[in-house]
Amino acid sequence: MASKITLDVLDAQQHCPLKAYYRLNGEAGTKSDFERLMCDAREELRPKAIAKVRRQYGEDEVATDVNLSVPTLRKGVSFFLNGQIDDDRHAIRIDGLKRVKGASIIGEFHYVPVMFSEARRARKSERQLLATFAVLLSRIQGTYPAGGILYHGCDCTVTSIRFGTSLRPAEDLLRNAERLQRAETPPKLVLNDHCHICDFRDRCRAQAVREDNLSLLRGLGEKTISKYSRKGLFTLTQLAHTFRPRRRGKRSDQPLTVRDHALHALAIRDKTIYVLGKPGFPTAPVHIYVDVEGSLDQDFIYLIGIVICDGERVECHSFWAKDNEDEATIFNQFLDVVARYQAPQMYCYGSYEKVFITRMRRQVRRKKHVDAVLAAMTNVLAVIYPHFYFPTYSNSLKDIGGWLVLRL
Repeated sequence: MASKITLDVLDAQQHCPLKAYYRLNGEAGTKSDFERLMCDAREELRPKAIAKVRRQYGEDEVATDVNLSVPTLRKGVSFFLNGQIDDDRHAIRIDGLKRVKGASIIGEFHYVPVMFSEARRARKSERQLLATFAVLLSRIQGTYPAGGILYHGCDCTVTSIRFGTSLRPAEDLLRNAERLQRAETPPKLVLNDHCHICDFRDRCRAQAVREDNLSLLRGLGEKTISKYSRKGLFTLTQLAHTFRPRRRGKRSDQPLTVRDHALHALAIRDKTIYVLGKPGFPTAPVHIYVDVEGSLDQDFIYLIGIVICDGERVECHSFWAKDNEDEATIFNQFLDVVARYQAPQMYCYGSYEKVFITRMRRQVRRKKHVDAVLAAMTNVLAVIYPHFYFPTYSNSLKDIGGWLVLRL
């Protein structure tokens, strides 16, 4: 049997069974810069959250570093810090347990799980882990907690999380981790959106390239890959052979919206760019290219960058924000520059910019200016998606730009 299930294993299981398998078998990868940043932020938050708990409860009401068992919980301490579930299969640390009213096998009360997170908002992953802790607690106290508590962000904001139907997926997650613990062979490799920050990203990508793995195509989800597998298609080369060009009727004016994954696989196989249909691309005398960058842990936009092409003249602007309060300031600066040009055509790559501008519309007074920007904005990726097929595994700017640069 592999080693015990830890918090790291449960966290990995949320994103990728193969990563959880590696964790269970004691294999280590190389942490990404993002993951190191999040770990550092979490370690900085922990003492702040503990201090906040101690201010809320008296010294006699808090117990620290205890093994969670029926006799321990029956003592009825108001708050446990750093509780450990340690048995033959698990070695899991829970940041905290809070006593609440409600009968259980330990008395006329039971405990709800508490978690510390560096995130500014409660993320799906924290909600899932809290629900998984609730499942583990139910095995000890004989009742499921209805919710959990999250201390999160630099101010240690306290948020109550209701579990509801999320307990069922949490039970599945725990069972899958326990099943993986008994597995003798690793799960099938399937790349996903978590890969770019995963410890094992280089190892898994190299394996996927050797296998010509279907999941190398970022547009393919697990359900689609399973569907292809049932048809006997397991590699990109096999998928490429299934492409058949289809004639569209002369009266068909409906724009293309669906991506042909077989044609994408063919572009990779042939190392050629293919164009399907007649893409429409709005233009104007003045082009403005917009890019915004956000802070994932603080959840605010810290940079708006624009490039303006007006005939032969090219103009660049960068607007920087230190924190959330500066967002409105740099957004108004952005609107001031755009307002200098009459009927420009604006371009972004992906939906991130439009989502940000739509959000800022609710905060600023210049609604008409914002509406004009949104009306002039074209998502270039939305044009590329159904029409252009590059010999790259994804449509990210880095992949496409890197491929084009190598051929210039």
